[in-house]
Amino acid sequence: MATPVIHAIALSFLIADAPATLRPTEKAGESTRIVIELKGEGLFKAAAEDGAAEKGGASKARSLKVETRLEFTEKILTVGKDGGATKAIRRVERAGAAINGEVRATSATIRPEVATLVAELRDGQVVVVSPGGPLTRAELEVVQGPGDPLALAALLPAAGVAKGESWTVGNDAARSLSGYDTLDDNGLKATLESVDDARAVVRLKGQVRGSYLGGPGTITLGGSFAFDRKAGRVESLEIDRAEVRRPGPVEAGLDIKSTLKVSRRAVATPSELSEANLAGVPTEVDAARELLVFVSPDGKYQLVHDRDWHIDWDGEKQAVLKRLDKGRFVAQCNLSAGPNAGAGRHEDPARLRDDIKAAVGPRFVALVGEGVVDGAPAGGYRYKVAVQGREGKAGVLWYYYLIAGPRGDQVLAIFTLGLDQRERFGDQDLRLIGSFEWLGPAAKP
Repeated sequence: MATPVIHAIALSFLIADAPATLRPTEKAGESTRIVIELKGEGLFKAAAEDGAAEKGGASKARSLKVETRLEFTEKILTVGKDGGATKAIRRVERAGAAINGEVRATSATIRPEVATLVAELRDGQVVVVSPGGPLTRAELEVVQGPGDPLALAALLPAAGVAKGESWTVGNDAARSLSGYDTLDDNGLKATLESVDDARAVVRLKGQVRGSYLGGPGTITLGGSFAFDRKAGRVESLEIDRAEVRRPGPVEAGLDIKSTLKVSRRAVATPSELSEANLAGVPTEVDAARELLVFVSPDGKYQLVHDRDWHIDWDGEKQAVLKRLDKGRFVAQCNLSAGPNAGAGRHEDPARLRDDIKAAVGPRFVALVGEGVVDGAPAGGYRYKVAVQGREGKAGVLWYYYLIAGPRGDQVLAIFTLGLDQRERFGDQDLRLIGSFEWLGPAAKP
C-alpha cells in the first residue's frame, strides 16, 4: 500500500510535468520601472562610394562600439485581448547613447521637455511619440529601440507548455529583439527551462533574417528571459546578439556582437504619471505627433519631417537627408549654408536660375517650374526652381530652394529624385521646406 510520502512525491512529479500557462495578465493603471541596456562592439562598413558597389568594390571596415541605456517608469494605458499591454505612458529618467568609431563619435540624450512619452504597439512594431513636441531623430533612436516591453508578451506561448517543451516566439518579439523593421524569416525558438508557481525561466535560441532601413541582415540570438507568473509579465531578459548586415541606403553594414538586457519591476505610480498631472496630456499616437524635428548643427534653423526622412549626414555646413519608402530609396535632400546676403536681402532668383543651369550642365533637359512658395512665417523667403534632367539614360528631377532669413542668412536646399519616383515622392519637398523656420539671432533682424 502506497504511503502518503510516496503519494506526495508522485504528485510533485505530475505537477512538474504538467503544462504551465505563461500568458500575460497586465492591467491598465499598473506601473513598472524599466531599464534597457545594449552594449556592442564590432565593425561597420558604409555603402561603397562613387559606384564602387556596382563595380564590385568594397568599403573599408571600421571599428564600432555602441552603448545605450534607457531608464523609465511606465504606466499601462490599454491592454489587448491577449492580456499584454498595447499602450503606455512613460516618464524617462535617463536616456543616452554613445557610438564610437574610427571615423566619427556621436552621442544622444533626451530633452526634458519631451521626456514624457507615449508608446503604442501598432502592426507589430512599437511607435513612440512625445506629447511635449516632436522628437529629434537621435532622441527617437534612443527611446524606440530593441527590447521594448510592449513587444515582450509575444515571447510567450499561445498554449500551456511543459518543462523542456519549445515554441517559436511571435514575430513582434523577434522583430523587437533583432531591431529589424522587416522580417524575412523568424527562427527564434523558446524552451521552458524551469517553472514554479511564481516564476518561469525560458531559454531563447535561434536566428532571424530581415532588414533595417533597407539593409538586409542575419542575427543570431541566444539567452533567456524570466516570466513573473503572479504579475503576468516578462520581468527580465538577457540575450546575446551576433549580427551581420549589409549596407542599406542610409545605414552602414555591420558585423557586430552585442548584449541586450531588460529589467522590469513593479513600482508605485510616480507623481509625473498621476491622473492629476496627466490631465489634458494628449495620449493619441497619430501622424502629427510622429513628426520629427531637425535642428541644424549651427542652431540657425529647424524643420519638421515625417519618419521616412533619415539623416545621412549633419555637418557644420551641410546636412543630408534621405527618404525611404519601405526600405527603398526615394529621394535625397541636401541642405547647405549659403553666403550671407545682408539684412533684408537674398540672392536674385534670375542669378540662382543661371547658377543652377551652369551646375547641371549637359544633364539639363528643361526648366519645369519656379516661383516663391509659402510656409511657416518664421521661415522667411523661399524660392523654388524645378529642373528636369538626365543621369545617363535615367530621368532625374532636381528641386532647388533658396531660403533666406531677415538677417540675410541663406540656405540652399536641393532635392534629387528619379523621374519615375515623382508620384511616390509627391509634395514632400514642399512639406519639408514649408516647415522651415529660422531660430535665434538669425530669425530677428
